[in-house]
Order: sequence, then structure tokens, then C-alpha cells
Amino acid sequence: MPRDIRRVITGHDEKGNSIVTIDETMTPDMNHVLTPEGQPNVRLSDVWVSGNVPDNNAGNADTVGDKVTLEPPAGGAVFRTLEVPPDSQRNFDTMKKYFEQMGAGKRLDGQKHPGMHKTQSVDYLIVISGEIWLILDEEEVCLKAGDTCVQRGTLHAWSNRTEEPCLLAGILLDAEPLG
Repeated sequence: MPRDIRRVITGHDEKGNSIVTIDETMTPDMNHVLTPEGQPNVRLSDVWVSGNVPDNNAGNADTVGDKVTLEPPAGGAVFRTLEVPPDSQRNFDTMKKYFEQMGAGKRLDGQKHPGMHKTQSVDYLIVISGEIWLILDEEEVCLKAGDTCVQRGTLHAWSNRTEEPCLLAGILLDAEPLG
């Protein structure tokens, strides 16, 4: 089973002092955590959503919504973790439904790999643990713990060819669509 991620969010009290406003463990029953139906070993957890960049640090409201979407809001950003199990343990038959849950069913192009999809965001990623293959149109690159990737609106998929889960952390920034 994917791990539960703890998120600590800071803010300010009425005197302007820094405080912790949220300290929680994100579990599958939360709306900002997505475990796709038929894929209990996959989990996306939205840590924070910025509706605009630059963001505004006023107030202490939680910005994660009641649904995980594939891409950040227009003009905004999402800080997310993604746990990908080994390919041998994935249920690729439910991939279309998984993307539809995120409002991105039309983004899926599973010709080269069942999870092949294209976004218009710029994604800053770091592998926290494990390893994963980034699959592109013509190339594949193995990323290991500590490696980083900037995924720039390309058609891509993730393939975990080991027998251990891979944990990624990413910041997804809205970007202008390609022509």
C-alpha cells in the first residue's frame, strides 16, 4: 500500500507571528488524495494548490480542493506527491477511468505505454525514493532517488521496472499551451 504523507503548512496568527496552521497525515479518505479505483497501490496527494502565481500568503485557508486534477489551475501551481508501484503490480486496465477521475480522460494517449499522456504544465520533479523510467516519444530515461526532472508539456509516461514503489514529489506550474 502507498505511504501516507504528512503535510505541515505554516501561516500567521492575528499578531503576525508564524504558526503551524495544518499538521496532518494525508490518508486515502481525504478528497485531496487520489487512489484510483482498481489501483489501490497508486496514490496522488495534493499538498498545496496555488490559484495564482505569484501566490498570496494572506490568510490561513487550506487551498487544496475537494478533487485531485491532473493539471494545476489556470495561472497557478500544485505541490503534489505521487507514489508509483512496480509495473508488475499495476492495473493498467483502469488507466482511462483514472485519468477521467482527474478530468483528463482526453489527455491519455496509451499507444506506447498505457499511461502515456500529455499535459500543458511545466512539472518540477524529484525522485524521493525508488526509481522510475520516464518514457517519451523517442527516448527513455531512468531516474533514481535524488534525481530531478523538468517535464515541459511533453507526451510522457512513468514506468516502475523494479519491485519497489517509487515516490516522486513535484510542483506543477500552469504553462501556455504549445501551438
